[in-house]
Amino acid sequence: MSRSMDDPVPLFVPTRTAGAQDVAAPQVGRRPDGVRVGIAFSSLELLRAASGPRQDWMRLHEDNLRELLAALGVSVIQLDPVLVGPEVGAPAPELVGSRGR
Repeated sequence: MSRSMDDPVPLFVPTRTAGAQDVAAPQVGRRPDGVRVGIAFSSLELLRAASGPRQDWMRLHEDNLRELLAALGVSVIQLDPVLVGPEVGAPAPELVGSRGR
């Protein structure tokens, strides 16, 4: 069976737990200019390279992802970012038991 060019290709979307342990939400972030974005990858390998091997994920078609993101007020999808990390400018986590305390 061949795919037509109009068939949507599912994306690999990093998720985070929201509220209850069994509810997954798409991960969102911010670009350096402050715009909130949904995050998606074209392959599991790229997701793992940017987010690490323990990152939870789900596969969604772009239209479904856009629908979920719209409910969060996000209209931009960042495809295949190189690094997914903490929000830029977020305070560093305090290390309990670190030297000098």
